Amino acid sequence: MKNKISFIRRIVQIVSFVLLIYGGYIFKTRLYTETGEKLFPKLKAPEGYISTTKFKEGSILWPSGTNPVLENYPPSLVCRFAPKGGLFKACIFHFISENLTWQTHIKYLLPHFTLFILLCFLFGRMWCGWVCPIGSLGDFITSIRKKMNIPVKRFPDSFKSSLRFFSYGIMVISFFISILIGIPNFKRFQCYWFLPYCQICPARLICPIFGLIKPGWKDFETVITSMFTILGWLVMGIFLAAFYFGRRIWCHLCPVGLINSFFNKGSGIELKKRAISCNKCGLCTDACPMGLKDMYEKDTNGIYNQNGCIMCLRCVEICPKEGCLSVSFFGKKITESKFR
Repeated sequence: MKNKISFIRRIVQIVSFVLLIYGGYIFKTRLYTETGEKLFPKLKAPEGYISTTKFKEGSILWPSGTNPVLENYPPSLVCRFAPKGGLFKACIFHFISENLTWQTHIKYLLPHFTLFILLCFLFGRMWCGWVCPIGSLGDFITSIRKKMNIPVKRFPDSFKSSLRFFSYGIMVISFFISILIGIPNFKRFQCYWFLPYCQICPARLICPIFGLIKPGWKDFETVITSMFTILGWLVMGIFLAAFYFGRRIWCHLCPVGLINSFFNKGSGIELKKRAISCNKCGLCTDACPMGLKDMYEKDTNGIYNQNGCIMCLRCVEICPKEGCLSVSFFGKKITESKFR
């Protein structure tokens, strides 16, 4: 099969999308046992603190679904607002923001953090390229552009670097607000500023639609909710435009992907280059949906787990030189480029 890796990746994306979005429908009874509850304690808002369950239907942070099947936080973008609660509780950004506000004790957070870090070290940012439902939807939007024969827009490296800078800004501001409204003197602002990034995240608007549930499209009750409503529309427009006119441009801005990228170097998945075999054809850079160039530019053997790499393995698939590029899992080779 000519594009075997891409075919396998599409299958994994489809299966992951179904499980993450419709897991609450598929697994109607919870999979957690008493042992599971002890290993991964259920995190709740302390008395007097806000949670998503306190928001009325139609508001921005109203969760349309029920409790998730598993109250864990994998390294993929798993939305709290998925219909029927989805398979997992939420994304890691939601997890951190929520518990910064609740001032949850570290002993309750540690099991969840441990599982998250373990999964990150196993697969790095491969979660973004193979599992993330929003990324998969974006790839579908990109495929529509291709079928319409609309050329992809190339963005300069400086622009993509600035997006990563903005991603850091979103993370720092969101976590700062989450800490601030957890302070007793500022608790009265929790009903407006709780989970600030979730209020503008495109997943909050997209995921409920797949369960035929109307998300909180607008809330003009106050100046703050009006601001978040408009910002949410704006970010949604950026998300759609990023995937339609470019390739995975959104993934340079996504704060969930940013957190995952911290674990790319040193993860079990390793993308390797044998420089002597490279003929500088540039196909790897042209095929990379993130527009990364290190693999092409550098003339040394080594592991090329760049922070921006989503491990789609398109470069390995497209490389025409036998054994020039390869991917390994903890040193064991899985596949490599083939001569064409």
